[in-house]
Amino acid sequence: MTSDASTSVPAATPSSAPSATPSAAAVVAAGPAAPAPGTREARAGHYAGIVSRSASFVLDAVFFTIGSLGTIFVIDAVWALLKGDTFTMDTTSLLPETVFLVGSYVYFAGAWWIFGRTLGEAIFGLRVVRGDGRRVKFLRATVRFIFTTLGVGFFGLGFLWILVDRRRRTWGDIVARTVVIYDLGDDVLGHDGVSLVAE
Repeated sequence: MTSDASTSVPAATPSSAPSATPSAAAVVAAGPAAPAPGTREARAGHYAGIVSRSASFVLDAVFFTIGSLGTIFVIDAVWALLKGDTFTMDTTSLLPETVFLVGSYVYFAGAWWIFGRTLGEAIFGLRVVRGDGRRVKFLRATVRFIFTTLGVGFFGLGFLWILVDRRRRTWGDIVARTVVIYDLGDDVLGHDGVSLVAE
C-alpha cells in the first residue's frame, strides 16, 4: 500500500525591498518640480531688465503708430465724405497731435490699468504691478504714464535708469511706485497680487 507524498508549498512572504515607484503621498509631499533655469517659468516674479523692456517698447511704438495712422485716416475719410470734398490726409490740422496725445494715454495708461500690460509687454511676458505685487489702479497708471513720458523725453535718461536701479525701475516706476516683472499671464484679469522675487 502506497501513500501519496504531499508537497508543501511555502507561504509567500512580503518582500522587504523598497518599491521603485514612489507613493502618491510622496509625490504630493515633494511638490512640483522646479522650473528649468532660463525658462519663462523660472523668471516669473523677477524684475524685468532693459532688454525685454526695450524690445516691448519698440513693439508698442510700432503698434501705436499703425493704430494712430489708421485712426487719422478714418477720421479724415469720414470728414471728407460728410463735407463732399476730395479725400486728403490733412497734416496741417491739430488732428494728428490730438490723436497722438489722447491715443498714447489710452493705449499705455489704459492698458496698464485694465490689463496690467500693453500688447508689447504681453508678447514678452511682462506685467506692471505695484511695489507690493498688487494690480495698478487708474490714478497710479496715469501718474506712471506722465512721468514715463517725461523720463523718455529727457534724453531717455528716465528709461535708462533701469540700469542703475536695484529693482530695475524707470523714473515713472519710482514716482508711481510700480515695478515691471516677468509674468506668465495665466490670470492677468483675475489675480490681485503676485509674488515678487528679490534679487
